[in-house]
Amino acid sequence: MARSRKAGATTGQGEIRRLWPAERDLFKAHLLRLDGVTRRQRFGTIVGDDFLENYAVTTFGIGGLVYAYIEDGEVRGAAELRGLEEIAARTGEAAFSVEVEWRRRGIGGALFGRLITAARNRGIRTLYMTCLPENAAMRRLARNFEADLAGGYADIEGVIATGGPTPFTILDEALDTARGFASLALSLQRRFWRPALFGRSMGA
Repeated sequence: MARSRKAGATTGQGEIRRLWPAERDLFKAHLLRLDGVTRRQRFGTIVGDDFLENYAVTTFGIGGLVYAYIEDGEVRGAAELRGLEEIAARTGEAAFSVEVEWRRRGIGGALFGRLITAARNRGIRTLYMTCLPENAAMRRLARNFEADLAGGYADIEGVIATGGPTPFTILDEALDTARGFASLALSLQRRFWRPALFGRSMGA
């Protein structure tokens, strides 16, 4: 069973929380900021902006969810859980991306912990992840969560036994979701609400 590592709500100056469809543009902006090396590490091949824009559009479907590290209103790291539409299989796929300037801050580990909790609560007992052989940071992260790694020249696959849901994991995600909704509401308010000028409010 995967190590039960507590993922805090905040890391550094930002926060770790679920990302919602209304915040798709934040996720897309994060992907477009990834440098060429990070894009290849994330997707296993070289991808361009058009691919990433389309990927962001299709990410928030019924089959997946996204957790993000958000700092100063921008997504700087993201973890995706895919395969939820095939819940009977009780397996899922995890993928991660962290912008270069925000690495080595524990963000990947916090995202990973949050994703495992979400997987457990949805009945996903086996979580898969794939990385390139040269991605040593991702291999270390996977080992920290007791992943079994296997592969060769082309890629390495990690397999994590997540365990089942518990009252604690369910409560943990419920509290995280409540925080996420509050943060989303505040973000939308800042983005779309503009106070009327005092003179206009007086009919001037």
